[in-house]
Amino acid sequence: MKFLEDIKLIQGGMGVYVSNWRLAKAVSCEKPGITVGTVSGTGLDVVYTRILQLGDPGGHIRRALTALDHQFSTQIGQRIIDRYFIENGKKPDERYKYPPKQVVHNLKGNKIIPKPESSQGPVELTMEDEVIELLIATCFAEVWLAKEGHSGRIFINFMHKIELPLIYCMYGAMLAGVDGMIVGAGNPEGLPRICSLLATHQTVTHPLVVLYRESGEDFQLVFEPKNFADGVFTHKPLKRPAFLAIVSSENLATSLAQSLSEKPDGLVIEHHTAGGHNASPQGPLILDDRGQPVYGEEDEPDFEIIRQTGLPFWLAGGYSTREKIQLALSLGANGVQVGSIFALSQESGLKPAYKTAILNKLKEGVDDSELVQTKLFSPTGYPFKVAKLEGTLSEESVYQNRQRVCDLGLLQQRALGKTKEDGSRLMTQRCVAEPIDHFTNKRGLERNTKDRRCLCNGLLAAVGLAQIVDQQGTAVEEPAIITLGNNLGSVRRLSSNGQTIYWVKDVVTDLLG
Repeated sequence: MKFLEDIKLIQGGMGVYVSNWRLAKAVSCEKPGITVGTVSGTGLDVVYTRILQLGDPGGHIRRALTALDHQFSTQIGQRIIDRYFIENGKKPDERYKYPPKQVVHNLKGNKIIPKPESSQGPVELTMEDEVIELLIATCFAEVWLAKEGHSGRIFINFMHKIELPLIYCMYGAMLAGVDGMIVGAGNPEGLPRICSLLATHQTVTHPLVVLYRESGEDFQLVFEPKNFADGVFTHKPLKRPAFLAIVSSENLATSLAQSLSEKPDGLVIEHHTAGGHNASPQGPLILDDRGQPVYGEEDEPDFEIIRQTGLPFWLAGGYSTREKIQLALSLGANGVQVGSIFALSQESGLKPAYKTAILNKLKEGVDDSELVQTKLFSPTGYPFKVAKLEGTLSEESVYQNRQRVCDLGLLQQRALGKTKEDGSRLMTQRCVAEPIDHFTNKRGLERNTKDRRCLCNGLLAAVGLAQIVDQQGTAVEEPAIITLGNNLGSVRRLSSNGQTIYWVKDVVTDLLG
């Protein structure tokens, strides 16, 4: 895709609603064509239903959902508004109403998986229409808001590890005309082809990881746009967005470039110093005396091999200076992707109190290596960068005092129960951060639950959308978890060592002039 050649700066798609439509729009409006704003596609169904319950300040969510209905002659957006919108917002101590959980079942509507037979093809799974409607509508709305009123390009970021909503969210973003998709946290093989199929509203299938399956038994999620919602979305082809895969090694880059289905349009080469989830070190996991994973030379990407793929690429993780951008260009990259410096800008969705707390740490002279550490807290099993802030899940006491619950389930694994007398099994979903007895009752091992933090609730709390829970008779908010990259030098520079706030315009000017 020719427009990719001009892009020098991609704003990272961070967390849950940190990279929201306001941030993405601000970035894309600064230097259209050279900069790209990215919205996060993670957890938007929960985000949007909670904002509606807060009264939808400014009316932006309702405006975007109404645009969906007008554009495609549907009532999906209005149904969502009717279910969740509260005029003037809920009371501060009231709990949020939950959207329906993303739970798979077979095409007959139940969770019983029959005994596999040699002639049986992949087991086809789906979710409730209400869940799919919400996923499509909220991703449409987020991209629509980010693109509203300007000619800049907007990308959307997804975590491959969050498998269930992926194909529906991709479709919703494409209905809004998203310009590109960036997918990390896993091997996105097959997703570029799904992009192409969705552009012409064809049936798509996406393989799902299911634990305890029989040898040769496969599971896949099925989506048929022409049969969904009476085909309201399928009257004309959609623009096929660019697809960028986040990789950390030349091996995966080469494999994707040689894909037998469809190669990505570009790559983001992410260093392990980037925020959020990171690839694990090569070989056995070794921790240093501070409990940090030890990365070595084998974890550094080979740019000569990456250049040989012929795909355009951008470097991420510690490239938020003009000098590092020039280094990236000298290595053959088209540009860079940066995140943390945007996460602390005024337009990001990170709760202002946490921005202030981080800037105060910088003002106090706290070293980057002390403020941000790599932890194995994530239910995904990937290392995860955590900012050490008082009152958040980075503190052991906060973690120990929190009641374990899995009420959102975005990072749940799918697992088959024990085989019944007739050979069938029950499909269950579980998370290592859920109550321990719930996890072990689903064939999980108790040792795998140690220190696992609930990212779903923690990341929502980080953007001011914490669920209200009862703690010894008192209504309190779920504690937050904050993620940043290891290199905060650019944040220090723009904020005068934590003494002042800054905006997207300041970031773009600082990096690109």
